[in-house]
Amino acid sequence: MRKVVLIHGFLGHDDMWNHILPETDAEVFTPRLAGHGNHHLFEHPSMSAYAHDVLQQIDFNLEDELELVGHSMGGYVALEIAKQFPLNCAKLALFHSTAQADSELKKQDRLRAMEAAKEHQALYAANLIDGLFHEADKHRKDIEEQLTKIASMQAENTIQALSAMRNREESISFLTNQVFPIWYFNGNQDKVLPIERMQEEWNQLPHALVVQLDQCGHMGHLEQHEAAKKFLQDFCNHFTS
Repeated sequence: MRKVVLIHGFLGHDDMWNHILPETDAEVFTPRLAGHGNHHLFEHPSMSAYAHDVLQQIDFNLEDELELVGHSMGGYVALEIAKQFPLNCAKLALFHSTAQADSELKKQDRLRAMEAAKEHQALYAANLIDGLFHEADKHRKDIEEQLTKIASMQAENTIQALSAMRNREESISFLTNQVFPIWYFNGNQDKVLPIERMQEEWNQLPHALVVQLDQCGHMGHLEQHEAAKKFLQDFCNHFTS
């Protein structure tokens, strides 16, 4: 069965895709990452654990043909699924996401984020979400709506997600040896994934299709929703011979 799987990001929500859902003959799934809106804790948090949970939600079986799209952390989960089942991965799209591992500096930032979330989850989330937008003041309503959803997330879940992201391995070497199409959707004003860093990644994956948007940060589904919708539609309509 052909399945399109749209995976939201860290501190995100599965309804982020609602207004940009593609029209497709495939079955579309928008799973919710563990711990996001439910108090699901892993014994050993890892990208593999999050991927396993997503696969359970979509009733995955070895006959499925997966078209994976992941926003931010959701991209890391999509990559893990592709690594575990490369023959089932028909296409992969990293939506404001990267196949690189955390740098040592980023790993230190993750540790500080864990402490901040433990000390004051709501304040940590508010500071983080603002920084994801190119012009946060233009999206204050969207930000407030997201913070309302985050309010139900426990600090322990936030810390587990941060830990899993911190400890994930790079996936560029895996992607260089795959035949399935790889797509990227990125904003030129993304503070999380600076364009210079992403360009280095794309140089290692010359066959990847890259869509870059001006005046866009890390939240293209809200900042450039028409472009985001077109990207997903084109992705779903792309067939390899």
